[in-house]
Amino acid sequence: MSATVAAVQSGTHKGLLSLALSVGIAWAGSWSSAADVDYLRDIKPVLAARCYSCHGALKQKAGLRLDTAERMQAAGEDGPVLIPGDPKGSRLFARLTTSDEHERMPLEAAPLKPEQIAAIRLWIIAGAPVPPDERGEEDPRDHWSFRKIERSSIPSSGDTVNPIDAFLAAKQKVQSLKIQPEAERSLLLRRLYLDLLGLLPTAEQLNDTRPYEAIVDELLQSPQHGERWARHWMDVWRYTDWYGLGDQLRNSQKHLWHWRDWIVESINADKGYDRMIQEMLAADELAPNDTDALRATGFLARNYYLFNRTTWLDDTIEHTGKAFLGLTLNCAKCHDHKYDPIEQVDYYNFRALFEPHQVRLDPVPGVTDFEKDGIPRVFDNHPDEPTFLHLRGDPAKPDKTIKITPSVPALFAGFATPIEPVKMPVEAWAPASRDYVKNARLAAARVKIDTAKRDLETAQKQLAVMPKSEAPSAPTGTWLSDAFDRENSKQWEIIGGGWKYADGNLVQTLASRERSMVRSRESHPRDFDLTCRYTTTGGTQWKSVTIRFDLSDDGNEGNFVYTSAYEAGPKVQVAHTTAGQTSYPADGAVALPIRVGEAYELRVAVRASLVNVWLNGKFVVAKRLPKRVEGGKMALSGFDATVAFDSIEVRPLAASLTLTEANPANPAVPAKAVEPVVAVKIAEAGLAVAEAELVCLEAVIAADTAALTAKDEMLAKTASQREGEAMKARAELDLITQESAGDAAKIKAAKEALAKAEKRIATPEANYTPLYGAKKALETPADNESTYPATYPPTSTGRRLMLAKWITSRENPLTARVAVNHVWMRHFGEPIVETVFDFGRQAKRPEQAELLDWLAAEFMESGWSFRHLHRLMVTSDAYRRSSSNAGADPATLAADPVNRFYWRANPRRMESQVLRDSLLQLAGTLDLKSGGPSVSPNGTSMRRGLYYTQSPDVEDKFLSLFDNADILQCYRRAESIVPQQALALANSAISIEMAEKIAGRLPAAHPSEGRAVFLAAAFRILLGRAPDDSERAACEAYWTEMEALDVVKRAKDPEATMRARLVHALLNHNDFITIR
Repeated sequence: MSATVAAVQSGTHKGLLSLALSVGIAWAGSWSSAADVDYLRDIKPVLAARCYSCHGALKQKAGLRLDTAERMQAAGEDGPVLIPGDPKGSRLFARLTTSDEHERMPLEAAPLKPEQIAAIRLWIIAGAPVPPDERGEEDPRDHWSFRKIERSSIPSSGDTVNPIDAFLAAKQKVQSLKIQPEAERSLLLRRLYLDLLGLLPTAEQLNDTRPYEAIVDELLQSPQHGERWARHWMDVWRYTDWYGLGDQLRNSQKHLWHWRDWIVESINADKGYDRMIQEMLAADELAPNDTDALRATGFLARNYYLFNRTTWLDDTIEHTGKAFLGLTLNCAKCHDHKYDPIEQVDYYNFRALFEPHQVRLDPVPGVTDFEKDGIPRVFDNHPDEPTFLHLRGDPAKPDKTIKITPSVPALFAGFATPIEPVKMPVEAWAPASRDYVKNARLAAARVKIDTAKRDLETAQKQLAVMPKSEAPSAPTGTWLSDAFDRENSKQWEIIGGGWKYADGNLVQTLASRERSMVRSRESHPRDFDLTCRYTTTGGTQWKSVTIRFDLSDDGNEGNFVYTSAYEAGPKVQVAHTTAGQTSYPADGAVALPIRVGEAYELRVAVRASLVNVWLNGKFVVAKRLPKRVEGGKMALSGFDATVAFDSIEVRPLAASLTLTEANPANPAVPAKAVEPVVAVKIAEAGLAVAEAELVCLEAVIAADTAALTAKDEMLAKTASQREGEAMKARAELDLITQESAGDAAKIKAAKEALAKAEKRIATPEANYTPLYGAKKALETPADNESTYPATYPPTSTGRRLMLAKWITSRENPLTARVAVNHVWMRHFGEPIVETVFDFGRQAKRPEQAELLDWLAAEFMESGWSFRHLHRLMVTSDAYRRSSSNAGADPATLAADPVNRFYWRANPRRMESQVLRDSLLQLAGTLDLKSGGPSVSPNGTSMRRGLYYTQSPDVEDKFLSLFDNADILQCYRRAESIVPQQALALANSAISIEMAEKIAGRLPAAHPSEGRAVFLAAAFRILLGRAPDDSERAACEAYWTEMEALDVVKRAKDPEATMRARLVHALLNHNDFITIR
C-alpha cells in the first residue's frame, strides 16, 4: 500500500473517506505524494465551485471565508478552520468528511468526490502551500457587468472612422492579426438584406451601385425591417400564441398577436428601447388610455397559466430578469443565489412587484365578441395581495414571519425611485364606460333585431310554400359545376404540389400534411347545396378528404366537412377554424366505415349556421357552426391522403328545402323537424327576445353611467325590470322551442325560468347585471367569469412602473449591455458575452468589454435607438469583411482559429423563418401584408413566418426542422445539423414548388438567353456569387444527363423542367442556407 493511501486511511474522520477507500484506491494514483498536489489546479477550483457561495466574497456564513488560505487560517466565529500540516486538527477537513449529513459540507448538496478530498488532505499535510500573490474573490459590486456603464475611450487607430473598428483594431494589433478584405459586393449585399430584412435581395437589388451606406439607410426604413427584428425579440421575449385543451385557455392569451404587431411597429418607428421596456412592463400605469401602448403588456400576459399562480409568476420573474437584465433571478427562488448577490428575500421582494397584476382582454372598437378579437393586457387587480417567502421554494410552505416588501434586488436598489400609486382614468377601471364599447353593443343588438326580422320573413315564406316532404329536394340554379375532365384555371386555383388531371379526374398524388388544395377563385353563395363525388385512393394514416367552405384568403378562418379512412376510427366530421385554431367538435363527428378505393358522394347543405351532411344519399349529421365568413372561398383537398375527385356541383340552397336541426346529444340522430307553423312562432319569439334585449341594454347603460359617480336607485331598478323582461322573452322562446321538440324535462325547465322571470318583473330590485367592457382571465379553473365584477380597482399600485423605470435608468449597469449583446450576436454571429442571458458573476469579463461598454453608452445616449445601433454595426469594416478563410494569413489562422478578434466575418445559417420567407420571396409568392391575427401554418397563407401561429400545439413542421424558436426559452437559437433538414429541402412541397417558380422568374429564364446566362443568374440570385469552373462543368454535365432522361423528354417543357431542377439543386447547396 502506498504512503499516500496509508496516510489517508490513518485519518480519524472515517465517514465519506472510508467509504471511498472501501470501493477502491485507483483515484489516489493521480498523486504519488503531497508534492504532486497543485493548489491552483486541484484545490482552489474545488473550493470555488463548492464552498465560495457561502464562504466567499458574496457571503461569509459563520464569519468564514475560504477564498484564500490566509483567510482560512484567520479566526472565524469558532477560530481558524485550516491548520497547515494537520488535517486532523483542521475543521475544514473534518466538515468535508464527517458522516453526519447535518454537519457535512457543503450542506444540502452532494459531498465532494473522494479524489477531491484526498487532494485537500495531501495539500494540508504539505503545509497548505499557496502562491505568494494569492488573491481572493472580487467584491460582488466590482463585477464587470455590475459597474455603471461609462463610455470607453476610443483607441487611436489611424484612418479608422467607425469606433467599432477602432476597438477591434487595437486588439488585433496586439495579437498581430491580419484582417480579411471586404466581402465581395454581392455577398455583402446578400448578408445585409438577410440581416436587416430577413429576405434575399432581388437581382436588381444585387446590382445596386449606390453607396453602401445609402442602401443601409433605405433598408432600416423598410417596413420589412421591423418584421425581421421583431422575430429576434419575439425569441428573447418568448412569444407564443395561446394554447390549452380544446377551447379552454390555459397558457398565454388569445389575440396575443396585438403584442407582436406592437413590437413590429415599435421597431419600425425606432421607438426607444427604454420606452419599449416601460410599456411592456407598465403601459397600464404609464399610459392607461393609450390602446396602442397597452398592447405592449402582452409581454406579461404571455406568462399567464391557468392552473398555478406561482408557476405564472415564477416565469414572469425569470424571464424579466433574463431578457432585460441578464440576471438569473430564478436561481434565488429556493435559497440565496449561489453566485450573484441576490438573496432569497430579494426574489420574493421582486415577486411582490408583480403580485397584484392580472390579465384581461380589453375591447377593440366595433367588436363585441372577445373570441373574435380583444387586446390582451395586464392591470393591478389585487393591490393588497400579500407576498410570502416560500421555504425552499415550496408554495405550500409560506414563511409569514419574514416581511416581504416590493422592491428590486438590494445590491442595485440605490437608483430605484419610490413606488407611487397611480390613479386610473375611469375608462381604465370601468372599460364599459367607453363610448365605443357602448355603441358597439347597441349596434350589435340592433343587428340582432334585423337578423331576427329576416329569420321571421324566411319562416313566413317557408310557411307559404308548405313543402309536402322534408326529404332533401333538388336545388335550382348552379353556381359551380366541374366534371374535372380538363384543367379549369378560371374556376380553380391550385395551391401546393401533387395535383394533376388524369382519366377524367382531378387527382392529388401526394399524401402530404402540408398545405395543398384546389381553391375556388370566386366566393361561394352564403347558403348552398354541394354534391361532390370522389374516391380516396390511398394515404399513410388519416386518409382524409376535405371540402372547405367559408375559407378566408389566409386560411385562418373557415369551416369544413371531411371523411377520414383512418383505420382506427373512420368517420365523417364537421369542423371549423377560427383565428388559426382548428376545432373538431364531438357533436360534429359520426363514425362510418370509410374505405380506401370506394367511390363516395358527399352532399353538404348549409343555411346560415346550420350544416346538413349526407353520404351516398343517406343523412349523416347536422351541426350548428359557431361562425360564418362572408365572401369565403370553397376548396377541395386531401390530408395525409391521395384522392381522385370525379365531379362537384354547387347550387344556391333552395328556399323550399327544410334542413334537419342539429342534435348535439346524438349528432347521428336527426332532431325532430320543426313544423313551418311552429317555425314562424319561434321566429316571432326570437324577434321579441332581440327587441327586449335592446331595451334592457339601454337601461343597463343608463344605470351603469350613473353609478360611476353615485348609484341611482331608480335607474338601477329600471335596469333590473328590463333585465327581467328580457329573461321572460328568452324563456318564452325556449318554451316554444322545447314544446315543439317534445322534451318534457326541458319544457319543465323552460316553464320554471318563465315563472322566475315574471316574479323578477313583479318585484324589481336595484340589482342587475352590469355591462362588461372587458373579459378578465380566470384566476383558477374553478372560477367563473360571471362572478367577477365589471369594474376594477381605480388605483394601480405603481409597482411595475417603478420597476420599468429602474430597469431603464441610465444608472442601471445591465440593461443596455444585455440589449447590445443581443444585437451584436445577430449581426456578427457570436455574442460579445457568451452567456447572453446571464451577466452575473459566472460570466467572465469579455474580450471586447471596452467595446461593449462604448456601444452600451452610445445606445443609451442615442435615445436607446436600435436603428442607430444597427447602422453603427453594419457600416463597420468588421461587419463588411469576408467570411472566407481563403487567402488568410497562416499565422492569423493559427493564433485565432475561432475568430475571437473578428479578423473575418462569421458565416451563419439562415434562421427557419428567413429560409422559408426567402423561398417565397424569390418565387414571387410572398404576401407582404403586415399585422393582424396569427395565421395557421396548415393553411394556404403565403405571409411571412413570424405571422404563423406558434405554440406547443401548433407549429409549422418546416420551420421546426430548422431550429425554430423554443417558446419556453430562446435567448439564442440552436443550430443543429440533422439529416431531416437536407430531406426537407430536397423533398418538401414548398422547396419543389418554389424552385419551379424561381426558375421561371429568373432574369435569364427564357431559353433564348442560353444556359450559361441562366446558370450565372441562378447562382447570383440564390448564392450571391458566380459559379466557379468546377461548378460550371458540373452543371453542363447535369444538362447532358437530364436531356437523355425519358421523364424530361415527356415533359411539357423539357428545358423549363431541367432549369427548375437545377434551381432545386442550388436550394440544397450549403451556400444558399448560409449567410456568408
